Amino acid sequence: MAYEFLTQATGRKLATGEEWLKQVNDETIIDISLNAGQLAVNEREADKDFIAIVQQLDIYCRKLERLFPFIKFTQKADFHSTLLAIFNRKQQDFINNKMMLHQWCSEIACLFQRHNTIELIFSEVVLTSNGSVVLTAISPELEHFRQRVYKDIPIDSGLHKNIVHLTLGRLSKNTSSKEIKIFYDHIINNNLDTVFSSLIPCWKIVQPKFVISQGSLSSRVISNITHDFNQIWFGNY
Repeated sequence: MAYEFLTQATGRKLATGEEWLKQVNDETIIDISLNAGQLAVNEREADKDFIAIVQQLDIYCRKLERLFPFIKFTQKADFHSTLLAIFNRKQQDFINNKMMLHQWCSEIACLFQRHNTIELIFSEVVLTSNGSVVLTAISPELEHFRQRVYKDIPIDSGLHKNIVHLTLGRLSKNTSSKEIKIFYDHIINNNLDTVFSSLIPCWKIVQPKFVISQGSLSSRVISNITHDFNQIWFGNY
C-alpha cells in the first residue's frame, strides 16, 4: 500500500466515533495550481490517456453518488490531478504579488518542459481523514519534479505535496461516523477493479495547465486570469 499513512489516519478517526465535518471553503482565498486534466479549463489540449481514464472515473463516481448522497463527487469536466500547489492566500496578497507569481509559473513551465512527460500509475481509492475521496497514484517522475521546483522556487512549505492523487469527491455535509464507516467499507471492498474495466491505466501527462481559482478548495476557476497565466506555455504573456 503506497499511502498506508492515509488509511491509518482515517482508521484512527473512525475509531473515535466522532462526527465528520465537511470542509469549509474560504472564498477570500486565491489559489494557483499546476494541474493535469481538468477538461473544463481548455487552455491546452487534453492528454490522450486522460480521455479514456475520465470516462471510467465518471461512471464509477456516478454510481457512488447514488449510494452515498453525503459525498459531493467531482464532475467529469473537473477531474484533475494537482501536480503543484503554488499559491493559496488572500486576494490582496495575490494582487500584490502577481508579477512574482507569474515569474514563478514561467520557471515552473521551463522545469516541466525539461521533464517532457510525467507518468502517473494509479494505485487505489482512499478516504482521507478530512473527508476527501481520492484516487492515489505513484509517480517517481512527479516526485522528482516537485523536489526540483521546491529547490528553485520559494513556494510556501505548507503547500508542498507528499502524495500524488486525483480528487474524486468531498463530504457535502456533516456526516455521522456510522455512515462514513459504511462508505469506507464499500470503497475498500470495491476498489480499482471496479473503477477501470480493463487493465489499470497509466497517465502520461504532457500538457498540464496553470489554474487560478477562487476559494481555498479551488471552487471557482477565474477564467481570464487562468487564460493569461497559460500564455506562458506559448511565449505570449
